[in-house]
Amino acid sequence: MGLDSVALLIDVEKHFDIHIPDPEAAKIYTLQDFADCVYSKVKVNPSEVCKSRVLFYKLRIYFENKLEMSSRDFYPQKQIGELIPATRLKNTWKMIEQDFDVQLPPLASADIDPEKRSMKIQILSFFRKEKRLSQGTLGDLVHWILAMNHRKFIDVHALCSKRDIEMIIIGIVSDSVGIPVDELRLTHSIVNDLGID
Repeated sequence: MGLDSVALLIDVEKHFDIHIPDPEAAKIYTLQDFADCVYSKVKVNPSEVCKSRVLFYKLRIYFENKLEMSSRDFYPQKQIGELIPATRLKNTWKMIEQDFDVQLPPLASADIDPEKRSMKIQILSFFRKEKRLSQGTLGDLVHWILAMNHRKFIDVHALCSKRDIEMIIIGIVSDSVGIPVDELRLTHSIVNDLGID
């Protein structure tokens, strides 16, 4: 383990108030391995309130009342861009951040104005594919909010499932290395994919 991965390990240990012995730490290759290791050391109570479910229903009520959208159109697999038109996405994103007092991943320029992309953005997109958050689902949005705001939403002493742990791990990694939560996957290799030595 290099210095960066040791620092990440220490952050995770502190957050969950656990100790991961060196032989176990040496077996952590992916974010999922990290979550599995933590899961084996903490108490999870399935009777606790599911944070993702609560947040999903709060967002659905919010979209119904504040944005006058039908609850029939609001389900986890629904694409964000199908629910919120590009012309309203930037303002809706800001409203959600303000009204829920949360951070959201930054929108890509293609999210805000998919039709009028500048030549510079088109050239950059050719070399580096620009990920559009509007192509994510409402389920993704819930997970992004939980990961980015895990300290607000997920109490490590009231975990309801392994998913809570996974969201915290993604949030800690994002904070530590500066990779946006929407770009992190549990299958990512800590060294090879994320460049953490």
